[in-house]
Amino acid sequence: MAPGLKDAYGYNGEIGFRGSSTHWKWDVSAFQLLYKNRMGTIAQIDTAGKYIVVHTNIGNSRCYGAEIFVQFNQHFSKYFLISIFTSTSLMDATYIKGIVKQGNENKSIVGNKVESAPAYISRNGISFVYKKISGTFLYSYTAKTYADALNSLAPDAAGAVGVVPSYSLMDLNLACQFTKSISCKLSINNLSNKSYFTKRPQFYPGPGVWSSDGRSLLGSITMLF
Repeated sequence: MAPGLKDAYGYNGEIGFRGSSTHWKWDVSAFQLLYKNRMGTIAQIDTAGKYIVVHTNIGNSRCYGAEIFVQFNQHFSKYFLISIFTSTSLMDATYIKGIVKQGNENKSIVGNKVESAPAYISRNGISFVYKKISGTFLYSYTAKTYADALNSLAPDAAGAVGVVPSYSLMDLNLACQFTKSISCKLSINNLSNKSYFTKRPQFYPGPGVWSSDGRSLLGSITMLF
């Protein structure tokens, strides 16, 4: 651990606007996050002339972003409602200062993307209610990220660094209220049985990838007495 280690700190600013009309609802915001004295590892030469790895402050990053939620509702009759919605975030998280260890040397990461910070995340769907039946179809997309500050493209032997590819998912939820006391629900997650992973951990539970679940089905029946 470096003797001159400093506390990490930062600043955040945000502005937004929300509202609604007859058919529309929206919530839009923009933000900026400055993160200083980020932690990482660098290479140094000790008094014996040998390379050592030091855990210390590696630099600063800045993130500009926007979060957008828009929903459109349309009643076709007293018993039939359709809603279309999107919830999307845009982020540009970049190192504005810093170096990290690469082999026995230190390399500048200025201009590199911050690890595990996707530039684009979007959740889009359509919901309906028809009398006692309701349902939602959801399509989700997450852009690619990098597992390390060097923005390594190819994975190493352990799989702890490299690109985390973009992925998209589809989910379906259905419900039916038969009576005041009897209802049932059905959920199908990862409808297309997509194979994907979301992270390349370097520590616990070990290097590699965090693979996610395939298609899953969950059903329930509720009865009140």
